[in-house]
Amino acid sequence: MSPGTIALIVVAVSVAAWAGFMANVTIRKQRKAKADSREHLAEGEAAATTSESPEAPEPAGKPAPKAPRPPLTQDQLAVSRRQFLNRAWASSFSAFLGFFGMASLSFLWPTLTGGFGTKITVGDYEELLREVGPEGDFKPKFIAEGRFWLTYYDGTGDAPVYLAVNAQDTKLLALYRKCVHLGCSVPHCGTSMLFECPCHGSKYRLNGEFYGGPAPRGLDRFPVTIEAGKIVVDTGDVQEGPPRGVSTWDKFAEPVGPLCVPT
Repeated sequence: MSPGTIALIVVAVSVAAWAGFMANVTIRKQRKAKADSREHLAEGEAAATTSESPEAPEPAGKPAPKAPRPPLTQDQLAVSRRQFLNRAWASSFSAFLGFFGMASLSFLWPTLTGGFGTKITVGDYEELLREVGPEGDFKPKFIAEGRFWLTYYDGTGDAPVYLAVNAQDTKLLALYRKCVHLGCSVPHCGTSMLFECPCHGSKYRLNGEFYGGPAPRGLDRFPVTIEAGKIVVDTGDVQEGPPRGVSTWDKFAEPVGPLCVPT
């Protein structure tokens, strides 16, 4: 179930509960008002009966004057304890509902202004391409702000995910550092040129494709774009890595040296 659906359900249930509570309070007030009206009417009729004199009947054809309505007592004018509690409960519940709704929406749709989960400008495209490409011996660069490895890519791009992350156009990949097995942080091994998970031994090629271990697929990755000569990585759009068995770059299909995490 999506976060938006959950938020709508929470808000709908809260509004329904609030409406039910307020309807109950309103019904109680109406019943109490009717009871007070009947009581006042009965008192007025009793007073009119007492004031009538049998010796001096009213002239025929002239309507009898209405008996004055007795004034309300101090107890009736004052707010009762039950009314005060009802109003206090209604006000408290309304305030709680408002704050709860705003907090829920804020949690489900946070306004991110930077860092992981947003678009991150990494640096100059040409400079970074030289740094992680052949001139830099294909050594990937870790971007701590975005929690990803920036690596060079010169493969065929046969898997659909390479199209989704613009790998063929940019010659770059932004690989999420989190192991897809159990979420450990995956470092790069400089001797084997593999990403090797120290927790359970999952291994990934330089382009994040699965090489060995318990991982179900290759490393997840983020779309890379070039804007005004700068590399921009959208860390809010996680793309699943290619499935096992995918190998699109022969140059780094196998380790080039000793492993850092023995199998």
